[in-house]
Amino acid sequence: MMLEAVRLHKWYNSPQGQTVADLIGDNMLHWLNLNHPPMQLLGLGYPQPYLDRLVGRLPAGHCPHPLGASPAEMGVLPWPSPQANRIAQVRPDALPFADTQFNQVLMTHFLEGCASPQAALRETWRVLTPGGRLLIMVPNRGGLWARRDSTPFGWGHPFSPGQLAELLTDSLFSPRQSRFALFMPPLGKGRSPQAASAWEKAGQRWFAPLGGAILCEAEKVVYALTPLGKQSARNLLQRPLSQGFAPRFNNDSAKRTP
Repeated sequence: MMLEAVRLHKWYNSPQGQTVADLIGDNMLHWLNLNHPPMQLLGLGYPQPYLDRLVGRLPAGHCPHPLGASPAEMGVLPWPSPQANRIAQVRPDALPFADTQFNQVLMTHFLEGCASPQAALRETWRVLTPGGRLLIMVPNRGGLWARRDSTPFGWGHPFSPGQLAELLTDSLFSPRQSRFALFMPPLGKGRSPQAASAWEKAGQRWFAPLGGAILCEAEKVVYALTPLGKQSARNLLQRPLSQGFAPRFNNDSAKRTP
């Protein structure tokens, strides 16, 4: 089940939502690949709060044309502004982008609500360049935030790190690293960056598996086929079947008489 974009927008504009976006945005910074500009970046799901924080910290010209895409059942809100919108409404299993169009994809509030997560990941694989990187944010099944439906992290299908890694592998991605984030309790509506930062540092050190979100980085893997040489192929075609397709009997069964 996808949360509506309007509800996500309202929550991220609250003090609690802004604090969460700051904390997770800081955790995402290490994922940005600053060594190979320009960056072709796509945000899937409801990426607006994180695109704002990530793109805003990049050097000028490093990511000139970031794009966003929201599932049709979620709805879409313009980003970065109604006058200069760069986000579209899409089907998760049929993205309107060319093959290998992006070298980095950010996925937030997306996978946990997909009816077919593997189909969505395979379509994401298609639009990534070989070796392109995917960063997924999903609710942590073992965290406190997944038990509170008053926040976006309490909706949809939460994941454990192992479940997410298996899903990525089945979708032809190679999981590279994952980490837990969001350790402040999902209580209260005030904004206290200092307290939230203290919770984050303590959580990373002492109780990481209780983080409210999982951030997992994966790489698109393209498996190459090794062609057979001419001689090898000829030998393979000319080699007779040793057993054929006849049923195999042992000596005892051959000696049986009715």
